[in-house]
Amino acid sequence: MPSEKYNPITRLEAAASSGPLKTSSQSGFTLIETIMALVLIGIIGVGILSYFVGLGKGSSEQALVVQATALAQEGMEQLLADKKTNGFASVVSIAPAPLSPPYDRYTREVEVFCVQEADLNTSSGTMPACNDSNIRAKRVVVTVSWSGGSIDVSTVISNH
Repeated sequence: MPSEKYNPITRLEAAASSGPLKTSSQSGFTLIETIMALVLIGIIGVGILSYFVGLGKGSSEQALVVQATALAQEGMEQLLADKKTNGFASVVSIAPAPLSPPYDRYTREVEVFCVQEADLNTSSGTMPACNDSNIRAKRVVVTVSWSGGSIDVSTVISNH
């Protein structure tokens, strides 16, 4: 009897032509298992989506804070540019005033306190009127406020 060589392709063709494999029991998901899986996925999905919706509420407040910070820095830069152009005496307080559109929801105020150089570490100045000619430093606080809060940017400007 001649020996037959092993040929995997011939064996696969024979297995494919013989039909589906028979097993002792059917495998797969029942209708109840499928419904339970969908309910579980739905509950998890609602939890995850509600988390992301909550994050969106806080991001609008953060956008207001970022915008207010930029407006406060802009006010400080304008004040420093005025000092460079017009001198140390031009650094003065500015009353609270609403900003022009599209920033009309914000109000900006500039407070300037003259301070002795020895008092720079104190929380506020001692002479708001700056009557002393020996004053060489001013504490400047730019406050930008809106209906939900406010931002302060502060610095010390010297006349050296």
